[in-house]
Amino acid sequence: MMKTMSRMCCENRHHLNRERAQHGGALVEVLIATALFLSVTVGMVGAYTHTESLWIAIYDKKLSRNTDINSARKQMMIDSYEQAWADVQELGHLTRIH
Repeated sequence: MMKTMSRMCCENRHHLNRERAQHGGALVEVLIATALFLSVTVGMVGAYTHTESLWIAIYDKKLSRNTDINSARKQMMIDSYEQAWADVQELGHLTRIH
C-alpha cells in the first residue's frame, strides 16, 4: 500500500502539532514554577521587612527603657547621697566619748 502525498502531509502535520503541544506543556510548567518562585520570594521579602521593622521597634523601646531605668537609678543615688551628706554636715563636729 502506497501512501499518498496528502496522507503523508497530514501525518507530518499531526506529528509536528504533537511536538508543539509537548513544548507548550513544558512552557506552561516553567511559567507556573516561575510564578510560584516569584510569589514565595515576594512573600519572604515582605515578611523580612515587617520583621525588621518589629526588631527596630523592640530595640528602640529597650533602649528608651534602659535609659529611663538608668536615669532613675542615678537620681536615686544622687538624692540619697546628697541627703546623707547634708545630714552629716548638720551634725557639726564629732567628739569622742570615753
